[in-house]
Amino acid sequence: MDTRKEKLLIYILFAVQIGLVGGYLYHQKTYWSEEILRVVYLDSDRVMSALSPFGPGFEKELVNSFASANGLKPVWIKAESFAQAMDMIQSGRASLLLSGPQSTLESWDNTVRGPEYMSGRIIVAHNQWRFPLKEINDLCLTRVVVPRRNVFSSKVAGLKDELGCSMELNMVEGTGTDFFDTLSSREYRFGLIDELSFDLWHGFYPQVLKTHDFDTEYGYFWIWSSRHRNLDRMLAGFWEETIHSDYLAALQDMYFGFFPPEKDSYQLRHFLRALEHRLPIYYEVITEAAREYSIDPLLLIALIYQESHFDPHAQSRTGVRGLLQITRDTADFIGIQDRLDPFESIRGGVRYLDFLLERVENTGAESWDKWFFTLAAYNQGLGHLYDAMELAERKGKNNLSWFELKQVYPLLSYTRYFETLPRGYARGFEAVSFVENIRYYYYILHSMLSLSRPEVEHLAGFLDFIPEDWPD
Repeated sequence: MDTRKEKLLIYILFAVQIGLVGGYLYHQKTYWSEEILRVVYLDSDRVMSALSPFGPGFEKELVNSFASANGLKPVWIKAESFAQAMDMIQSGRASLLLSGPQSTLESWDNTVRGPEYMSGRIIVAHNQWRFPLKEINDLCLTRVVVPRRNVFSSKVAGLKDELGCSMELNMVEGTGTDFFDTLSSREYRFGLIDELSFDLWHGFYPQVLKTHDFDTEYGYFWIWSSRHRNLDRMLAGFWEETIHSDYLAALQDMYFGFFPPEKDSYQLRHFLRALEHRLPIYYEVITEAAREYSIDPLLLIALIYQESHFDPHAQSRTGVRGLLQITRDTADFIGIQDRLDPFESIRGGVRYLDFLLERVENTGAESWDKWFFTLAAYNQGLGHLYDAMELAERKGKNNLSWFELKQVYPLLSYTRYFETLPRGYARGFEAVSFVENIRYYYYILHSMLSLSRPEVEHLAGFLDFIPEDWPD
């Protein structure tokens, strides 16, 4: 081969190499940089919350935490299906997929599956106006509502093999209103749904009940492209630090920790009836008190319902009375003449709540933690709150975190602990139950207004009285 041809061949090979490198760099610049994190997700209240009053969404906070620690800016991309989302990961149009619930994950090229950080089960839900599940074969006798997600398709396929019969399916697009509105129709008897979605939405659909849960579990995990080595390293390091951390556990508790393990549909219906028939009587005094003391009126409504179910003559076995269950000593302290006067009870109760809040703020508790602490003090007394904080500190826990404090509060009823504390015995488990119930009712109130549900249109006026900087 002469010299000219050799030089030409070298030039061609060099040009090809330059093209390949340039294409790769262009691809990296287009879909990945050191500043941008493209996050693809399926529509879910777990990711970006329209329901929770406690933050923008569990996954959104988790991603923001990762991005902030690594100097990245998240860009959010909603996918219509898991297959579409995976295609975006493989093609480089996105770098991170928030997956779940998933029971299995097929082999995909150039992807990494992170650790499972939550799990649950698929359950069978039924319409209360139809018979519950007597045996699993009942699923073959009627149409079953199923979200259009691969985890449910996999479960249906497995049941078909197990039962030897086919289910007649009605596929819906989502695990939220699409599923629950459809199953609420008396036309349908059963539906398949994941546990977390059932928790998130059951409070607005008391007519949808759980009738069976399967033994097999599904998981939640992140999936990312392995082609970007820096991102792969960052995400692997993040999950290594996060998977067993108090941060992750506290975040899960903030968004999901207050849901009752046993769903009481009767109680939910009673709550909704009280909002419709009893609450309007006290609209003006609640809004006045909320404005004067800078408290969200929805939290005040949840507190009143928890204390008395809006019965102004309510009286407990310990002698507390009225809408806000005020003791005689507390009434004397804050200047209440008649605990059974509902308007006086609300004004005085909020005054006392504000007194407790000021003391709690002096401890250093912030944001939602300070409000949960204040509610616990309202239930069991400020002194017992201080005892619980002291006990938490002894045990090496963060005594300014409700998630950690509620782990030690029940210990105040055990002799080996309360004898070592200044204020002695307390029904600490009741304080925890009290706060968690209020969180749940508050969640329902906030969510119904966010969803503009017609049965709570009369609550819309309360939105004007939520402080701008709430809950800080």
